[in-house]
Amino acid sequence: YICTQALHWKTKEGLVRGCACGDRDGVSSPELGVAHVSCLARQAKILCDEGEETDLDGEAFDKRWMRWEECGLCEQRYHGFVWCALGWACWKTYLGRPET
Repeated sequence: YICTQALHWKTKEGLVRGCACGDRDGVSSPELGVAHVSCLARQAKILCDEGEETDLDGEAFDKRWMRWEECGLCEQRYHGFVWCALGWACWKTYLGRPET
């Protein structure tokens, strides 16, 4: 998926599974669908930042925004503590921005 090391080099957080990527095509694999929450959050932020910089229209930007809520590979919504952690990360990311 995204991350290859069990512990994030900076945050020391472990890998999580929050979507269906670990069970693709009916084959369960512990190596698929695992990532650090901070890496998922960083990826979502980068996509949204790029969308704002290029002034994407509503539908194209909304697709990027959904990366805070769903996996870009299997397109399943994150669940459990991964969903909660990404919601918190999103809130922290955009908390101090001025309203438009």
